[in-house]
Amino acid sequence: MRLPLRPCLLCFVCSFALLVLAPSTAEAQAWQAWPSPEAAGFDAAQLDRVRQYADSVQSGALMAVYQGHVLAAWGDIERPFRAHSVRKSLVSALYGTLVEDGLIDLDATLADLDIDDTTPLTEQERQARVRDLLAARSGVFLPAAYAPSNQDEQRSDRGSHAPGTHWYYNNWDFNVAGVIAEQVAGENLYELFARRIARPIGMEDYEIDDGLIVYEPSVSRHPAHTFRLSTRDLARFGQLYLREGRWEGEQVVPASWIAESTQPISDLGGGTGYGFMWWTYAAGSLGEAYPNLNRYAIYQARGTGGQVLFIVPGADLVIVHRGDTDHNRRIAGRDVWRMADAILGAQTRESVPSPALKPVETVAFGSQLPEPERPRLVTLSPEARREYYGEYEIAPGAVARFYAWEGRMFGFFPGQGEAEIFALGDDRFTIQVVSGVGMQFERDGTGAIEAVQVQLGPQRVRATRR
Repeated sequence: MRLPLRPCLLCFVCSFALLVLAPSTAEAQAWQAWPSPEAAGFDAAQLDRVRQYADSVQSGALMAVYQGHVLAAWGDIERPFRAHSVRKSLVSALYGTLVEDGLIDLDATLADLDIDDTTPLTEQERQARVRDLLAARSGVFLPAAYAPSNQDEQRSDRGSHAPGTHWYYNNWDFNVAGVIAEQVAGENLYELFARRIARPIGMEDYEIDDGLIVYEPSVSRHPAHTFRLSTRDLARFGQLYLREGRWEGEQVVPASWIAESTQPISDLGGGTGYGFMWWTYAAGSLGEAYPNLNRYAIYQARGTGGQVLFIVPGADLVIVHRGDTDHNRRIAGRDVWRMADAILGAQTRESVPSPALKPVETVAFGSQLPEPERPRLVTLSPEARREYYGEYEIAPGAVARFYAWEGRMFGFFPGQGEAEIFALGDDRFTIQVVSGVGMQFERDGTGAIEAVQVQLGPQRVRATRR
């Protein structure tokens, strides 16, 4: 992202307000756990050391599923954490179903689909195919919503690489892929995911209105579709892939798609690759740092702050780690890899046949914090919002601005970027994705807006209306 505080905040988002929730999954088969680590062939003391380590680095949750049964469930596995870039692998699964149903041709171009942007695409860029978006090889080097600052810093010059010829981890590709999925399906992405993935595999915590859509109007017309998922639901998604797309006798995602999308389309060196929105690692590519995982070919979905889904087909193992980014607790990638490697390293023998399974017993982390309360929003009419629009001077040369865009209220803050603004009442506003952000407008003796105070975590600034 382009401005100093944006790597910390990642971005601002707006809520994609929906009234329909995913239906109850009470009838779905709940997770079952091994009767003991030893029954699964794992050493309990070694696993407990992993749990203690996860607690010491303030992980949000950690779950391991071995041979289809829960081996470890630590932290708040029911809480929907922000998925961050794990969202991309969720969208990849949706594409498998759309291709299977004949709703999308992976060789369709942006021109075929009438895709353009605020900065118009060139003729070369318009030849990028859907498969190029999924593989991060579009050759479209434009800024994107919900993009970290390093993408701006590393972006190639426009026109420097033809579509399909160069890998660049680009949120523009991923965002547009989400937009196209909605376009061809004629359905909201979160409803699409609920109907095609979440409900068939019995996700227990997924709700459609947990989805947040991120616009940055001055950057791109294409939003990022962000997700919240619980750890146990993300583990179900991983288990679906481990089972080659089948769940309780139903082929939810085509097995051929899973095989294709989790193979390296781009060789990133050293045995690391990138498929259709999945990271891939060849056996032997991890070296001495992670000796247990190094024995296997694995693939992975991952996102900012320690959101990682490991799928290890050769070990019949799924591991999910979550970082609590709601509280700005970001877990270093090396720590997540160490925990996953140590879980696999705790395997000492074969599992017992036909174990007497039991309900999952979650062990809380001593360091875990409660989920922040979600704000209660107030709906304002366009006329009421108009009262706040205008420029507010923070300091000479530093001006905040509140404005309307496509019927929504946005704010731009120097040093932070732009965000959709939501009313809480009494001249109070907030954003939805970052905790600890608020705005309080001030009025003069006549009742006219004269200033705004903006709270950004520990920072507070006051801006006077111009």
